[in-house]
Amino acid sequence: MKTKMKLTHKLAAAATLGMIAGNADAASAATTFRDMSNNMIAATGGFNNLISVVCWIGGAGLGVAGIFKLKNHVDNPGQTPMKDGLVRLGCGGALLAFPFIQQAMQGSISNGSMQKLNASSLQMDSTSTFGN
Repeated sequence: MKTKMKLTHKLAAAATLGMIAGNADAASAATTFRDMSNNMIAATGGFNNLISVVCWIGGAGLGVAGIFKLKNHVDNPGQTPMKDGLVRLGCGGALLAFPFIQQAMQGSISNGSMQKLNASSLQMDSTSTFGN
């Protein structure tokens, strides 16, 4: 078992090193703030759908759990407090609403365009603020 764990650690280290070596060109290309911003936007482009799916599944699960907790409160009010069910319902509703809020925030940043964000309009007014 000990040798199996060592082999697993070596494989994980090799995979991590391969990922770092494979991304070295893209990381060295960012020399300005605008290049770094564009690289970050391009790298996180696929996260919107992942975040939405996780929020929908988590929100639905918390909503169902909240309904069951409220049913448990109705069946036995002394055993299960009502706040347990209401907190789960509230958090589930917040998770279900998050993808829509995220979409609205992204639309406000990109002037209503949901296709592609870019950092070409990012400007800093003064860099002397950070140097003082």
